[in-house]
Amino acid sequence: MLTIFHKQWWTRDCGGLEVMRLAVPMVISAGSISLMTFTDRVFLMWFHKDAMTASMQAGLFFWMLLSLPHATAAYTNTFVAQYNGCGHHERIGPVVWQGIFFSFLLMPFYFVVEPWIGLAFEMFGHDPFLAGMERSYLKIVLWSAGVSIASEAVASFFYGRGKMHVVMNVNLVCVFLNAGLDWCMIFGHMGFPAWGLEGAAVATVLSQWVRLMILLGLVAWENGRGDRFGFLRGCRFDFPLLGRLLYFGLASGVQVFSDATAFTIFVLLIGSESFAGSGLGKQAANASSIAFTLNMFTFLPIVGTGIAVTTLVGNRIGHKQPDLAQRATVTALVLAVVYSAFFGMIYLLAPGFLLQAFEIYAENPVEFEAIRPLTIHLLWFVALYLFFDALTIIFSSALKGAGDTTFVMITTCLIVPLLPVLSFAGIYFAGFGLYWCWSVLAGWVIIFAAVFWQRFRRGKWKKMQVIEREMIENQVLVENNCLY
Repeated sequence: MLTIFHKQWWTRDCGGLEVMRLAVPMVISAGSISLMTFTDRVFLMWFHKDAMTASMQAGLFFWMLLSLPHATAAYTNTFVAQYNGCGHHERIGPVVWQGIFFSFLLMPFYFVVEPWIGLAFEMFGHDPFLAGMERSYLKIVLWSAGVSIASEAVASFFYGRGKMHVVMNVNLVCVFLNAGLDWCMIFGHMGFPAWGLEGAAVATVLSQWVRLMILLGLVAWENGRGDRFGFLRGCRFDFPLLGRLLYFGLASGVQVFSDATAFTIFVLLIGSESFAGSGLGKQAANASSIAFTLNMFTFLPIVGTGIAVTTLVGNRIGHKQPDLAQRATVTALVLAVVYSAFFGMIYLLAPGFLLQAFEIYAENPVEFEAIRPLTIHLLWFVALYLFFDALTIIFSSALKGAGDTTFVMITTCLIVPLLPVLSFAGIYFAGFGLYWCWSVLAGWVIIFAAVFWQRFRRGKWKKMQVIEREMIENQVLVENNCLY
């Protein structure tokens, strides 16, 4: 009986096989991005420990600036999935173009604000030497802002149609390219100057531009001369369609932006020398940077699984099959929990093994040994909240795949301030330190998981969609007529 159940769970619609078919390429793709970031920071740790910390903190600040438009453009995935689900493939090209246009309209903004955003590092009381490195890194990676946003819109052409392996292969190419450029530009190999931190930033920018060019070429190839997906004739502003994308996508973007902002403030607070008496500052920031870098090996693959969930839910909503959308979500959750449990055990039982990559060629082994015990303790916190992080990502991805972005946005805006506010309050009024901040982080993740689980369980999302209602209804009528 158990064998029959396992077989049915694996082979049924939206069962293990279907979810794995979409999720595994996304896990590999997200894992490759984790590996790229890991390589960046390990190389920079070997170059100079403060360079690694600067890249993480400036990188988080960059992501905070990028997160709102990036998530908005990435929401093109839901539109593509629902258009694909209801059979209106000719609408896919136009909605992808709206995401591209939106991204390039924003590019000038980043260069206008660039002179001001570097001041944030001094405002948080960072060491002047570290703050200078952070500003230098941020100034360079801003050149990849518009390209990164556009790439997500173009990648949605494949995500929404379930062709995750295409984006996976492109990401793998760019990971190897980035690693090679890092090695050359950070340390000065193959005739390149030793640019250190700036070299890592230039490598990131070049890799993002290459990613966009490859993705655009693949879209043009698959679209074909017959313009199957309307990619050629859709190369124009479609203001009603752009308006729908912004209406739903900005709500999703506000959620990601709020989350990124709170987390960035949290990390900058940990690195503040103003609270050195509470055990914060450069040493706490270095340990946290390593812990968060290792955490990405679980976080980003589960985010990749979330993209697969968004696609499956969008397709099934497009087919008017909300029960199958729910089944896909639960199946993905089981896989995500198993994955996070595996890494959680490693963080608990063998954290020292994971730190060897940072330690082996560290610029100053003595200084690394000083932060080693602290980093191990922080990895135990990561193991504590991994399960709840998986719940948060999978359930919120399902809600967004159906179009329930307003609830996700409002919930996030209400809960997000708890992380920086409670962390700061504990530090400023009670003299608490790093462990207090990480305890707040763990509790914060648990609250998110509980709220999104409740929203998913109540099922209101099953009656939602983001595309034109008549397209879904017409497709259902066509399919019903084909049965008779």
